Amino acid sequence: MDHRESTVGQAGEDAVLTEVMEIVAPFNARRGAHLLLGPGADDAALLVPRPGSQLVLTTDTMSQDQDFRPCWWSGPEQLAAGAFEPPDEYPMEVGTKAAAQNLSDISAMGAQPTALLISLTLPRTMPLTWVADFYRGVVRACEQPGAQRCVIAGGDLGRGDVVSVTITAVGELAAGSAGLRRDAAAPGDTLAVCGPLGRAAAGLALLEESSGPEGGTAISPQQQELFTHHEELFGVCMRAQTRPAPPLEAGPAALAAGGRGGMDISDGLLRDAARLARASGVDIHLDDDVLAEEARTLEPVAAYLGRPPEQARHQALTWVMGGGEEYALLGTFPAGVVLPEGFRRIGEVREKADGVPRVVTGHVVSNVGWSSL
Repeated sequence: MDHRESTVGQAGEDAVLTEVMEIVAPFNARRGAHLLLGPGADDAALLVPRPGSQLVLTTDTMSQDQDFRPCWWSGPEQLAAGAFEPPDEYPMEVGTKAAAQNLSDISAMGAQPTALLISLTLPRTMPLTWVADFYRGVVRACEQPGAQRCVIAGGDLGRGDVVSVTITAVGELAAGSAGLRRDAAAPGDTLAVCGPLGRAAAGLALLEESSGPEGGTAISPQQQELFTHHEELFGVCMRAQTRPAPPLEAGPAALAAGGRGGMDISDGLLRDAARLARASGVDIHLDDDVLAEEARTLEPVAAYLGRPPEQARHQALTWVMGGGEEYALLGTFPAGVVLPEGFRRIGEVREKADGVPRVVTGHVVSNVGWSSL
């Protein structure tokens, strides 16, 4: 039997690593001048940062059935048909999603990603080809604008009951720069965001409520009609959840434009804005009209999921304000600063009125953000 047709348990660690290196080595060779020792060369990688730079580090874990389900990658056509078998590209999508969330954290500091370390836990029965496709997905994430210096510097393989991915990302920031910081927002700043709001949460609702953990169910004629009229929107929302594409150039652009406060929206606008407010000791006032307008575009998704009009408006607003895993960049800019391309104003920073720093909004939503615990 061709080793490529075997499982990771049958092939063994050396064969799995060989499969990985067939993907990683050519990729690193194209852009890895700063990688003196890469995967497999020694016990650890050796990177050379650019002169005049400081390092930025982050790590994150993504686990099957906690952070993703294989059936999510069925796609909009299968959604309409009520079929939810994971397609061949599923492992590639997992790789892209896992890498994207770490690359986003580096960008959110105003830094440029330069290396990833990947710890991959797999069942012994996982096909060997799954591993190669997973790394192709990681490479795809690193080929997005803003990640052009990022290499895959190494990692680890382990055995477990389900897929789990832990990635440590390394980035570079100019020496002496404070970067974009949660504690740097100041009264008078404009609050702005780069990237969509609510789409990933709407996509998650489509994927979970339509497919469910046990598989799909048939959809009604009314749902089919909504799907036909809004197929592009539904696809965009599901891809926002299954294949996020963070605006990796936004962080450095915000920093260059004079931005000072910032973080990526991974746990929802309300929860992450509250973290920004607490760290900076300020109140953040959201523009309710702007957020309501953003939510209107998502109302067809809520209607597809059976919400009547008033509930659909509330659900769409909840996705915009409480939906996580969007990886949009939330930034604050001093008054008078021209917002970089892609950013739009959604509020302002004010002096703390009293008590604990807070987020001020007239909207009441049913979910204030995502918690991993």
